[in-house]
Formats: sequence, C-alpha cells, structure tokens
Amino acid sequence: MFDGDRNKTTKFILNWELWHAVNRNNDTMKKPFSRVVTMLSYMDGTYVDAWKGEQLMKLKEEMDNGALEMDENLWDNFLEIFRNAFINQNRQSEAYQELCKLKQGDSLDDFFAKFKQLANEADVPLDDKGTIETLKHAMTQGLTSTIINSPTFDPTAKNPWTFKEWEEQAHKSHLKWKAAAKFTQRCQGLFQAFKLAPRQNNNSRRGGYGRNNNYGRHTTSQGGYHMDIDTTVTTDINATTGRGQQHSEAKKMELMRSNSCFYCKIKGHQAKDCPKKQADCGNFSSHPNPDFQDLDSVAGFLKENMDSFDEDTKLDFIGKLMPKDFPEAQN
Repeated sequence: MFDGDRNKTTKFILNWELWHAVNRNNDTMKKPFSRVVTMLSYMDGTYVDAWKGEQLMKLKEEMDNGALEMDENLWDNFLEIFRNAFINQNRQSEAYQELCKLKQGDSLDDFFAKFKQLANEADVPLDDKGTIETLKHAMTQGLTSTIINSPTFDPTAKNPWTFKEWEEQAHKSHLKWKAAAKFTQRCQGLFQAFKLAPRQNNNSRRGGYGRNNNYGRHTTSQGGYHMDIDTTVTTDINATTGRGQQHSEAKKMELMRSNSCFYCKIKGHQAKDCPKKQADCGNFSSHPNPDFQDLDSVAGFLKENMDSFDEDTKLDFIGKLMPKDFPEAQN
C-alpha cells in the first residue's frame, strides 16, 4: 500500500512494475482503464486520499467523453501525473550529497550496494572519472592504497579502470586482508601458547613437564635454589648463539663446589645473577643468531627462548613471516 510518503514512491512504483510483469497476461492488467483503477486501490492514507479521489473523477470524465478502456494514454497520463505529484523532486540532489558523504563500513558488500544505489538515484555514471575519485575517498585509506599499489593497477594506462574493476580488486584485497588478520591472530595465539607451555628437556632421561621434572621451578643448575634430582646432564641455553650448553653431573658438582656460575663459569655468583647472561640475553633479543636446520629446530628454538622476546619483537617476527603483498589492517 502507498500512503503518500514521497520517500516510498520509487519503491512503490518498482513493486507495481514487478507485479504488473508477473500478471501481464491477466485481463485486468491488459486493460489500461482497469490498470489505473487497480493501482488507485493500492493507495490509502491521509496524504493520498484526496489526490486519489481527484484522479478517479478525471478517469470517469474521460470515459464519459468517449475514451476507450484499451487506450494506453489513460495509463501513461495517469502514471506521469502520479510521478510528478509524489516523487521527491530534490531526491537527485539529496542522493548526490549522500554519495559524497558515504564512507566504507564493516561490510564491503553493503558499502558497494549503497554506493551504486546512490549513484543511480543521483543519475551519476559509475565509470565517470569523478565517480571513481569519490569511490577512492569513500573506501578506507588502507584499502585504496592497497589497490593502487597492486601489480595490476597502472595509473598511466590509456584506458583507466572501470567501476567494476575497482570493485573486483577491492574484494580481492579485502579477502587478502582478512587472511592476513586471521594469520596474525593465529601467530599471536601460538606465541602465547609457546610462552605458557611447559618446557621439555630433550636431554632428560625421565621426560615429563618442565626442565628436570621440577614443573617450572628453577634448580641449582639453572641458577635457582631447588636441588636437581635424577639428572645426569643439564642444559642451559646460551643467549648469544641460541644453542644449548650441556653440563655433566661431574662438571655440575665441580662448579657448585667452587661456587662458580653455571653460565660464565666465574666464581662469586649464580647463573640467575650472571651479568654476562643478562647482557647476552639483551643482545640475543635484538639480534638472534640461532643455527636453524629445519622447521623442527625453529619450533624448538621458539619454545626454549620465547621468554627472552619482548612483545614488540614478537609482533615484528610475525610481520616478517607474512607475505609482502598482504595489506596491513586499517581501522
């Protein structure tokens, strides 16, 4: 039903045309006179009742003056009068203003649908140079920059991209961004898992959680205060090379008797207070130099040394893992 709201006029006409097309073989729709009366019957409301009564009177007068029910002029004249009476004459200007203010939101599909709708209402050609410039500024800065930097885009080309080409490339770039965001999220989750996961000592004969089965407690061989039990070989990661230093039980006892550090072998302090170890860890965090042979060694290195990385280093590592053509996320 049409209640006289000018903002609904275009939609009402579209729905009528669809209904007319579906029932084009119906006798009522074949006769212009019946078509006019039927459309009037779908109008009801304070703002349309008076106009509806006026048009019905005019129709009767035309029939009394000899007009035929099959005269298409009855329908054409009625539809023109209806459009002039209820279509918002300022809609084209309003649509253009809305188009210039439109900005991309969360849904890229909704954005392009709205852009094309407003362009149509404003009677603006989609492939017009000005329309393309409006589109560039309507999309997020990151997405526009990614499209411009794509290998297929050539700003000096004789035939500039059409609106459809911009739309297709925008969807491709957006899918890449979503893949990159998902990859980043997964990597951050892995880093967190590595950081929280108990460390395994591959050189321990008994296995279990934590180094030397102490469930995260630092033993004397690691610079702590808890006693090592049932171990024959102790491993300490050298922060300069990222590779392990192994101490036999005999060597460990010798260092303990001489009150020497398990890291630098100098007397007078423990490994947890070792200045050399602290300095090496700082250098290692900025300039790691591990000897990687395969993916397993990389994974092992991350598990053993994740605590030595700060958050910025972790994020930088993630960035280096990403393919270069992945666009950065933009707000």
